Amino acid sequence: MEKSNVQTQTISDTTDTFSISKYDWNQIIEENCLLIGGEPGSAKTSLAAGFIVPKISQAYESEVIVLDSHAKKNNWENMGYQRVVSDYEQIYECLLWLDQERERRRNSSDSYHLIICIFDEINDMWSYLERIDKQNKMRRLSNAKLILQTLLNCRKFDILIIGMMQSHLCEDIGLSGAIRRQAMIVLLNGAAREEGERKKKKLTSEEYRYLTDKNRPYCCLVTGYQTVQIADHPTHGNHRLFAKKGKEPENVIQPKIWEVMSIPFADFTNNKYNHKIQELGENINITEAGNYQRNEKGVNDEEEGEEEVLLTPEQHPAISELESLLEKEYNDLTPSTLMPDGWVPRNPVVGDLSIEVRGVLVDLINIKCSKKEAIELVFGITKGTSKKYKAASYWYEEIKEQIK
Repeated sequence: MEKSNVQTQTISDTTDTFSISKYDWNQIIEENCLLIGGEPGSAKTSLAAGFIVPKISQAYESEVIVLDSHAKKNNWENMGYQRVVSDYEQIYECLLWLDQERERRRNSSDSYHLIICIFDEINDMWSYLERIDKQNKMRRLSNAKLILQTLLNCRKFDILIIGMMQSHLCEDIGLSGAIRRQAMIVLLNGAAREEGERKKKKLTSEEYRYLTDKNRPYCCLVTGYQTVQIADHPTHGNHRLFAKKGKEPENVIQPKIWEVMSIPFADFTNNKYNHKIQELGENINITEAGNYQRNEKGVNDEEEGEEEVLLTPEQHPAISELESLLEKEYNDLTPSTLMPDGWVPRNPVVGDLSIEVRGVLVDLINIKCSKKEAIELVFGITKGTSKKYKAASYWYEEIKEQIK
């Protein structure tokens, strides 16, 4: 860890005084995509929406969108967020759009504004897709997980994902442990302490003591591509008692709303942007910008259950093309039958694979197609020592590891 990323503070408690190096939150505007983990009430939302995103949006021209299936239970409006998608199907379509935008930016030399996507209630979204996939014999859940995994390494394309989960484990939202090598992971409270126990050998005795102090219920641990280190909880670190709600946040900032719009979901309602407004789907929750006032309720992350009424909007035009990869069943399939009609072998010597190629490889691996046959079908390369075969072998092994 670079010295610029840590700050050393002297911490006093009832028995001793010691020094500890902690993550410097001033660095957050330059970090890669983030996953924030913590149990309900650990102030994930206030950390992301009241502190991290505002800091980044103040520093860079940004377009911010929130994907939250529990949007009606979270106070996005008072936090200053105007564009919120709450319908499950619209959230899935937005993930597809973000992946297409990633690919468009990857193949372009143009400069773009920063897209910030807050993806809350990931666990709940995955539960919905799993249930609907079983009913309709689709595999959109595996597709969505692959898309999220790809998007978590897209800051270089000016796409920043901030995801929130209930655990300290990436595996609990279907992402392999390899994600830790590309996303910054911020763990809060119980999730921080669980990870601290797992990584105890990487912490100094002072850091471990700070993390497990019972008088510090709102603690924070930074890991992922970062060296494991302690951090102060920016919005709730001053509290000495834990409560699921009612704890007043501090250091909260309003996100800066820039006059940029490219995402075709949840358009602005502010009159200033009327000339950019497009036709909206009826299940998009649009809010007016408000002031993030401190009050007795504060910000909370409760209500973990799914909404009972599931509404299905009109399909986005792009969805059918990508879902054609997902409508086949694994049972009684041979590798060749999983190949899309008119498939042209792809060049494996690339910086990243498209979601289409990844999807085909996932299908082949799931039916236990051999590595040799999969590479020949997808890339048109027979086994050997060529540069292309080595690249194809790399992609096969990477994706196999990711879906374990």
